Amino acid sequence: MALDYSTLKTVIENNGPVARILILETKGSTPRGLGTEMYVWAKGTHGTIGGGTLEFEAIKAAREILETKKTKLKSYPLGPELGQCCGGFVKLVTEYYDEKDVSNLKDQNLNVRSLSSTTETPKTVAQFVRNYKTETIDFDHKLSEDWLIEKVIAAKMPIWIWGAGHVGSAILSLMAPLPNLEIYWLDTESSRFPDLELSNVHKIIYETPEQFIKRAQPNAEHLILTYSHKIDLEICDKILNHDFQWAGLIGSKTKFTRFKKKLVSFGHSKDKIDRIQCPIGYKKYGKHPQQIALGVVVNWMERNHQMQKGLILDQKIA
Repeated sequence: MALDYSTLKTVIENNGPVARILILETKGSTPRGLGTEMYVWAKGTHGTIGGGTLEFEAIKAAREILETKKTKLKSYPLGPELGQCCGGFVKLVTEYYDEKDVSNLKDQNLNVRSLSSTTETPKTVAQFVRNYKTETIDFDHKLSEDWLIEKVIAAKMPIWIWGAGHVGSAILSLMAPLPNLEIYWLDTESSRFPDLELSNVHKIIYETPEQFIKRAQPNAEHLILTYSHKIDLEICDKILNHDFQWAGLIGSKTKFTRFKKKLVSFGHSKDKIDRIQCPIGYKKYGKHPQQIALGVVVNWMERNHQMQKGLILDQKIA
């Protein structure tokens, strides 16, 4: 995971200065992976590096850093000393951030800083930064000569999931933990939502789709999987009258053929309608809700990977 600028900014706006904990290195079995981040302030926390004694000790150290404002690197063997039996090893870096730091990061692609007292940028670090600007380098963070180079994610991708039924819930459970997503989960009945609270998931009850589609971000991606073909069609109609990045409709080719005829009769062009993908997912995975969800999310991830590589043209509707 790269540095999540929008989360950092929001946490500081709401709570003041924070200590950010980053899992910099892992070996063996660990509760969370490389790049996991957590924020700590005087009276609260956001995120988790895996819980247990490791997290307790890391939070304790982070609150000290809120006072000293000095960066700290520390390694933790996950064994009897911490009362954990993972058997692995993690290295954490904990840093102080305030409003000034957030302002300095605005519009930056990389956060490059020394983790020691060294102030002169090493040649290897300077070269890596130059290469990043001129070549295609895929990385989240890199440690070189006690300097940390970290990619900055300026904004989260907005995903609108229409439907809180079995498939919608299964898709949500797979997508919500993914990094850099802001998910809007919508249904007509509160009773359809499972008892699940996640910081990046916003549950919305609507009477008509139009209420909220007009509020959707122009770069939003939509997954349409309600219990009703009538509502699915209405959502498609309203989305086609609004800017969006991509939309996927669950269903068969026959369903979409019928939808196309209806949408043309509503005044939408065939080119616009074809910007909606249907069917989505992979039939080979099966028809159980979790199998459908897995196919849909894999299909979505493949598409977004291609987008990042520049293999698919921008699908935003003008």
